Amino acid sequence: MNKHYCIVNFENSKILSILENYGYNCIPTIKSDNISQPISNHADVLYLKTDNNEIYVSSCQSNNYKLLHENKYKINPISLNIGYKYESKLNIVITENKIICNTKTCMDISKIKKNREIVLVNQGYTKCSTIVVNNNCFITEDIGIYNKLNAIGAKCLLIEKGYVKLDGYDYGFIGGASTILNSETLLFFGDITQHPQYNNIITFCKYNNIEVDYIKDMPLTDIGGIVEI
Repeated sequence: MNKHYCIVNFENSKILSILENYGYNCIPTIKSDNISQPISNHADVLYLKTDNNEIYVSSCQSNNYKLLHENKYKINPISLNIGYKYESKLNIVITENKIICNTKTCMDISKIKKNREIVLVNQGYTKCSTIVVNNNCFITEDIGIYNKLNAIGAKCLLIEKGYVKLDGYDYGFIGGASTILNSETLLFFGDITQHPQYNNIITFCKYNNIEVDYIKDMPLTDIGGIVEI
C-alpha cells in the first residue's frame, strides 16, 4: 500500500498505530494557546481542506507549512482565538457539492463556495458534529444539522449525543471521534459497540457501502479527526 499523509492529534499512540496500519504517515498537529485547551490540538479545528490543492490553516501550524507546500497545497493562514465564535472558523463540512456551516462563526465561505450548495445550520462546531459518509450521506448528533440535511434530500442518521469522551468537557463529538479512510472504511477512535445506536450505525453504513472499524479497549474519544493531505 502506498503511504500518504494525515495530520492528527498525537496524544494517543494506539490511534497512530491503527492509522499507520491503514497506510498513513502521521504528522502531528501543533498545540495552540489560542484555542480552548481541550481542543487545542484538534485537526478539525486547526485545518480545513477545501480542494485537493487548497487548505486553510491556523497560523499556529506554521511548522507544517513546509510539508503542505511539498504536497502542492496553496496555504491560506487563518487566525483563531479562544471562544466558540472565534475558534470554529474552520470547523466546516465540505463535500464536492455542499458546504454545511454556521456563517455567524465560520470563515468567509464566499472564498470556497464555487458551485457548492450552502446548507446553513446553527451549530458552529459543524465538522465536529458530523460524519461525512459520502457526498450525500451523513451521521450527526445535532438535530438542527439532521433536519437541514433531510430537508434538502440528503441521507442522514441522527444519533444520541453524550457518548463520546473529551477531557475538559462533559462530552465530545462523533465527527471528531471518527474518520473515513480511503473512501471505504469508517474508523471510530474507540469502542463504537458501546454506543446505544451501534446497530443503526452499522446498518446505515452497510447500506451505503461503507465498512466500519473501531479501536477496541478504549472509550469512544473525540481527538479532532484527521486531515488527509
